[in-house]
Amino acid sequence: MRWMLALLFVLAACSQPTERLSAKMPVPQAKPAAAMAKPSWDMRVQGRTVKVHVVTPKSPGPWPTVMLLHGASGLGRGYMIWPVAKALADRGVAAAVVQYFDAMPKQISRKGAVRYFEKREVQLDMMVEQLLAQPQVRGPAIGIYGYSLGGFHGLALAGTDSRVAAVVSLGGGLPRHVPSSNLRQASPALVVHGKRDRIVPFSRASETVTAWKRYKRPIRLMGLSRTGHVPRGADRDRVIKASADFLAKELVLQLALLR
Repeated sequence: MRWMLALLFVLAACSQPTERLSAKMPVPQAKPAAAMAKPSWDMRVQGRTVKVHVVTPKSPGPWPTVMLLHGASGLGRGYMIWPVAKALADRGVAAAVVQYFDAMPKQISRKGAVRYFEKREVQLDMMVEQLLAQPQVRGPAIGIYGYSLGGFHGLALAGTDSRVAAVVSLGGGLPRHVPSSNLRQASPALVVHGKRDRIVPFSRASETVTAWKRYKRPIRLMGLSRTGHVPRGADRDRVIKASADFLAKELVLQLALLR
């Protein structure tokens, strides 16, 4: 009888839940995945380092390239920047997210202020030049995607600079100091704007379209009827797709024409 009791005790011990036993065992730590090598496209502009984050396609370069410009509050979390950069890379286009405020003196607190607009234009001109000098960039022109303040700068460049092959402006407009007569060779543009925008009125988008059409330059207006300055939800998804599709198509087309 005793040997039967002993056997039952051993069987009971062996039948304990496996999670209790495994909980006492050390769990091996997963090895971190090796970081993917990313090209460094940082720039030196007027003696200062400008950080450039690059999202590249999986295919080998050189690639058609788009410069992405943030708004007046800086890059921040890049709510309307990073998704567009990824969508461009998925379409075979390199996305260079340029923190262009880095070129301004550190003591300036409001780097996006209007009074510094012309200074930023000079600096952005230098950034376009340096971007095109990168061996992984397929020139002789780039595309520009700009949000808010970045959209104003993008349109100013696209309207006057032959090195810009296409532009998308989200929540921006053509700066009024740019003479309309300068737009005779303006690049193809997609202007995306919320009709409920209280920061940059929708009328600025309409003015831009009128200016482009005056010289029969290609432009498309995408009005978002329920959106303010920041697209959200389904509208955000639409903007990301439309922006990436437009730039990928127009940039490849324009580069072919410029060769």
